Amino acid sequence: MGPRADPRSSFNRVDWELRESDQRAGPHHVATHGWRDGFDSSNGSLATWGYSRRVVRDPREEESSLKAETIEAPRSEKSSFRPDIQGLRAIAVVLVILVHASVPGFEGGYIGVDVFFVISGFVITGLLLRQPERGIGRNLAHFYVRRIRRIVPAATLTLVTTVVAAYALLGANFAPQLLGDVRWAALFGANFRLINTGSNYFIPGVAPSLVTHFWSLAVEEQFYLVYPLIVFSLIRLAPATHRIRMLAGFLILAIALSSWWSYHLTPVNPVAAYYSPFTRFWQLALGGLVALAPVAWARRSPLINSIGAGIALLAIGLAALRLNAYSTYPGLLAWWPSAASAVLLFTGQASLRGAPASWLSWRPLRYVGDISYSLYLWHFAWLMLPLQLVHPISSPGARIAEVAGATVCAILSYHFVENPVRHSNLLARDAWATGLLLAICLVLSWDSTFVIGRLAHVS
Repeated sequence: MGPRADPRSSFNRVDWELRESDQRAGPHHVATHGWRDGFDSSNGSLATWGYSRRVVRDPREEESSLKAETIEAPRSEKSSFRPDIQGLRAIAVVLVILVHASVPGFEGGYIGVDVFFVISGFVITGLLLRQPERGIGRNLAHFYVRRIRRIVPAATLTLVTTVVAAYALLGANFAPQLLGDVRWAALFGANFRLINTGSNYFIPGVAPSLVTHFWSLAVEEQFYLVYPLIVFSLIRLAPATHRIRMLAGFLILAIALSSWWSYHLTPVNPVAAYYSPFTRFWQLALGGLVALAPVAWARRSPLINSIGAGIALLAIGLAALRLNAYSTYPGLLAWWPSAASAVLLFTGQASLRGAPASWLSWRPLRYVGDISYSLYLWHFAWLMLPLQLVHPISSPGARIAEVAGATVCAILSYHFVENPVRHSNLLARDAWATGLLLAICLVLSWDSTFVIGRLAHVS
């Protein structure tokens, strides 16, 4: 008998595109009215929305620098890399692994999903705002080509390997429905598959699908079918002085409607509430709203930022320890880790040395954040497949070996699949080549299910 399955069986990644899309934190701010993008480069210039702005030095920042030594988000001419966000990714993926490995005390580790949704909204909003002012179609094509290179190849490798391994190792315990699950996962529709067949995943003693965790990838990609079009349309059509206000208004409306629907649906249909994109969009929108906040706001009070970040990090830890499979979730409780994640994203732009941003920037933690997408993809099958064997394996030593195996796979995938494809000059230059790559990946995923289905004598 496998462990009790529940909807907290995966987390997101989403986006995992940190290096290309976090806010810069230069030594200047921009004199504007109200909202602004806040993406200033290391020399004080600004990636604007198409109109010039007057750059001035804030005397309060100079005074603050004399009072306390602070850390601001690292900057360079080539990158806006936020190491603290990579550390936050690492914490999220570790929490998810702990709950899936059934480590006592970490039943609430499923909140890693929520942390990653907020990170993804923050990161992708920054990426969209930095696109040059060109045709909406060109910007959309550029965005989706990047997403395909970043997400699809590693996901395809995991799907194909999972279905082959399940057939080879499970024997009579091989579940035919896994073939359909893999097909839906390859199309980023796993969440709707789970909603429609949810009872199969929540009956005690019934092991979850080996690709259940792909639901969160599906939610993100569904959000990004609509969100980039809205952002690019505002950039193209809205008056320059109102673009940020209008985008902020849209995000606030999305947060209000989506979080209300989550609150309403959770007690009525918890399975649908957990997997539905409409009950999760508010978390991505919350991250996007944080990305719109002027960087200068964060620089005004490094001490307060540091205290707030410490409280937020503690809140995430408490949520992982206090929540469990019986919590009414997502509902209102999802605000617990989501709001804490938003605070960490905002305060990490400027804080005192020794504050949580420094802890999250620890190099080993950052590396776990680097491989977090691949680690997320691989960990679930490694942990769940042994439980579905004819003679299940569930000892603590086996769990440690399984996590080690997933980590090795993640490292190999990161260095030999993710990075080579993402940084390919050919794919970067040729959108048609990326489209062909997508088609090949879909064919591989679907064909593997047909081949295994034929061998297992199932459709």
